[in-house]
Order: sequence, then structure tokens, then C-alpha cells
Amino acid sequence: MAVGLVLSAFAVSAPGQPVDVNAGVARSPFVAVGEAVRPAVVSVRITRAIGTGGVDRTPLQEMYRQFFPDREGQGGRFENPGTGSGFVIDPRGEILTNHHVVAGADRIFVRFPGESGEYAAELAGSDPLTDLALLRIDPGGRRLPYLSFGASDELAVGDWVVAVGNPFGNLEGSMTVGILSATGRGDLSIQGLTPRYQDFLQTDASINFGNSGGPLVDIHGRVVGVNTAVNTAGQGIGFAVPSRLARSIYDQLASRGRVIRGWLGASARDDGGRVVVGEVVPESPAAAAGLQPGDRLLEFAGRAVESQRQFQFLVAESTVEKPLACRVEREGRRLDLTVTLGELDLKRLDLTTTGNWLGLDVAELAGGDPRVERLRKIVDAGTADGLMVVVVEPGSPGAEAGIRPGDVLVAIEDMDLANLAAWKAARDALGGRRDSLNVLVRTGTSERFVQVTPRDAGTLQ
Repeated sequence: MAVGLVLSAFAVSAPGQPVDVNAGVARSPFVAVGEAVRPAVVSVRITRAIGTGGVDRTPLQEMYRQFFPDREGQGGRFENPGTGSGFVIDPRGEILTNHHVVAGADRIFVRFPGESGEYAAELAGSDPLTDLALLRIDPGGRRLPYLSFGASDELAVGDWVVAVGNPFGNLEGSMTVGILSATGRGDLSIQGLTPRYQDFLQTDASINFGNSGGPLVDIHGRVVGVNTAVNTAGQGIGFAVPSRLARSIYDQLASRGRVIRGWLGASARDDGGRVVVGEVVPESPAAAAGLQPGDRLLEFAGRAVESQRQFQFLVAESTVEKPLACRVEREGRRLDLTVTLGELDLKRLDLTTTGNWLGLDVAELAGGDPRVERLRKIVDAGTADGLMVVVVEPGSPGAEAGIRPGDVLVAIEDMDLANLAAWKAARDALGGRRDSLNVLVRTGTSERFVQVTPRDAGTLQ
């Protein structure tokens, strides 16, 4: 009897007839997801006009120089195209994508799947600190297909997720399926752009180049994330901005074209399960409230402080110019302080009290820093000596000069940068300069000079 039950589970056909192993089986549930989602996912194309007379040539610029040598040094310009993905979030023509997809664009175009025509798009707002941007198009009376946000906080590790986008710029409407691998991922060094505020969803649904800005949806077709990064050193590891954060950024970009965040003016660090204040910027909101280095942070704005990264979000998401309660522990005593946050300015991000000079966080190649080891798997860093850039703050002088994570800093203003001590000595000697600094940068085996123009000092909190 048992054998008969097992055999009955297999499809049986007459001799010479093909076997249909899926006879009577319903279609994949992801078919309906794709049919609902793909019409609202667009291809984003940009053009950037690039001059050939400057430093930091890309391979495309080098090709231009070889084919048109008579134009060298004469300010010749050509268009450097780029592609990515996006999705309609409002049928009136609002499209969400990644900041890095459209950063520096002279013109932006979007195209719907199956269509040859394009819409010209305007940049309604952009937030490099979370790598999100909002585009607007004029649909001309057409009611566009659109997607709705789901609740990323309700996802559990192991839930199905679907990534949709246009990998490599021409494989439009591609859909990959996987599970949610992890939540709350941070401390990532992402080549090209490292967002300051990181709370990524991790998935094994394949996210390829060109998928950036496309939606990560649940089995109901609701957006639970915005695809942002892929780990080129590993398979099945991709990251998306969770909808909880993306929805908040979208609301601000749509209403005012920018994101307002709180600024405290103090650094914080994790220390044995505690969160401790580092340095306090003079004349900052932290200084005015009486915060001191060494204070243990217990509560902020009515929330328990659990980690440095969580505290960073608490500060950023709190209302500016409004008194907030802050409870600390100092020398064994609990103190209740009142903090009135200022507004975070991107210009404050190019110098931190922990060595993040020019918006660059660096580490010794041979120092055993895990961030360096991760980047070494992606880029060829050459020799074991020198300083590798592990984080580039968006909008900072280093970012504007074209320096990227994985680059190796060789020298600055003829001062060799063999180790962190040399970096500190250079910072101490040149930190007051506001004119351009010449920095020798090595990418792989190629070296180039870039000019980095400092700004006034600031802080990361």
C-alpha cells in the first residue's frame, strides 16, 4: 500500500508520450507579481558632459583622448552615458531611483518597458546620504502604472522578495526571486558611493549592475526596498534601502525637494555595550546642552540609546530647533539635559574628529582593517603599503574630486602617506588650508593627481 501511495505522486504517460511533471499544478505565484510590478519599473538613462582637460581621466575619457588628440587641453566635451532603474511611486509622474544613478547628470530620461519613446525627467530632489533621488516627468494626461510602499519592518528573514529592474541597461523588466537574508545591515563600504545612513535589507535575489534604483517587492507586489548595491565579490548578496526609510525620504523630497536632518555636533562610539560621547564641537547644540566627552548616552528624544548607529538615526530623524530630552550618565550619576538640534549641513561632513579629513576615512593596507579586506576582494590595491580609502562621505571634497572607496592615497602636497601617522601629520599641517590640495591617488596600478578643495571643519553627528 505504501508503495502504491508513492507511485501515485508521479505523472504517468502512455508509452511514447511526453511526461508533464507539472500537470494540474498552479502557476508560480511570482507570475502575478511580475505582471503587476514590471509595467511601473522604468529604465533611467542619463548623460553627463565631461571635459577632457582635467585630471582623473576615466577609461572613456582616455579613449576620447586617443581618438581625438587634437582636442586635448582645448576643453573638448563628450557625453558619458549612464543607466539605472527606477519605479513610479505616484501616477502623476513621480519616480523614485538612486542618487548615484542620476548624480552629476546634465539630462535625465526615463523609458517604460516595451516602449521606444522616452520621457525627459527633472530632478525633483536628491539625498546622497541615503542614496535616493526623486524624478518627475510630465505624463501628458496618461495615467501611469505605479507601485505602493509596503512595510519593511514587518518582513522576517526568510520571507520571499522579488527584485525588478533593467540590468546592464538593456535587459528591461528583469525579475529575480529570493529571500530576505538579513535586516539592519550597516557599516558597508560601497564602491562609488557609501551612504552615511545605512539600514539595508540584504537579499539573495540577484541584483545586477543597472538594477540600482529598481524596487524590491514582497509577494503582494508592494515595495519593501529600493535596490541599491551588489557585492561584486560574492554571489547572492545584494542590498536595498528599506521602505521604512525610503518612504520618509520620498515624502520630504516630494514636499520640499530636500531632506532636513538634525545636527548635534558630537561624535559617539560603541564601547563595551555602551554608547559613549567622543568629542564635542565647540558652540554646537551638544556643547550648548552641556554634553561632555565620556558621557554615556542613555536616552535621547524619549528613546533608549542602544548603539552608535541607532543614535545617529535618532539624531537625524529628530525635529530641529525644538527642545529634546537627553539623559546621560556621568561619573556614576544620571543627568537630564535639554538639547535643541540644528539642521545638518552637507558641508559639515568633510571633517570629523576621528580623522575623517576631506570627507575621507582611510585605513592602512597592512593594518588588518576588515573594511580593507572586503575592498581588496573587489579592487586590486597593489602593494601592501599605503592608505586605502574605505569611506567617502557623499558631497564631501573627496567625493567631488572623484576619489572612491578602494583608492589608495599615495601622497598629498608632496607628503608621503605611508601610514595613519603620516595622514595625521598631513592633516595637522594642511588642515587649515582652504585652497586646493594636490593628492596622488592610485587606483589598481594606475596613478593620477586630483585636486581636492577643503571646506570649513565640521562633524559627523
